[in-house]
Amino acid sequence: MPEHSSEPALGVTPGRWLRRLALAAGAVAGLLFAWWFVTNPSSLPVRTGHVTAVTTVGRPVYVGLWSTGADFGRTLDVAGVRLRADATVEVSLEPVLCRGGSVGVTTDPAPFCRELLDPAGAELRPGDSLVVRVLADDAGAVYLDRPVLAFREGPRWGTREAGTEAVLAVVTP
Repeated sequence: MPEHSSEPALGVTPGRWLRRLALAAGAVAGLLFAWWFVTNPSSLPVRTGHVTAVTTVGRPVYVGLWSTGADFGRTLDVAGVRLRADATVEVSLEPVLCRGGSVGVTTDPAPFCRELLDPAGAELRPGDSLVVRVLADDAGAVYLDRPVLAFREGPRWGTREAGTEAVLAVVTP
């Protein structure tokens, strides 16, 4: 007859194994939620329709694509702005941050803004706006999509569309 030992057998009891599995699953779920939270900031305001502008060949025009308004309630650390356009001619596009003002369509934004900055590395606050400088050396048409901002807001970071689209006509003087 086999003898039974009074010492407990080595191993993990089923209760401990399930607890460890549940703890590991909870940790993975927590990490996935944290990753999602950090990489998915709230969307930015967008508008339907478009801004229309006309300029002459060789003359830059500044078109306001997004104004935050005094009630925006968020501060964004902008890493960069991506502009995409379909155009019948070659155009130069440059994003500009209008600090403390807004621009509709103008050839000189200085009177409407306290300061004009490169948005990359700048802080976008309530009352600021995003403007694009458009310059073409030939007559044609430009269809500008909404700008896409890469930004950080507190611990959250991501890219989001903002503002509105624009349609520009470049005519000969």
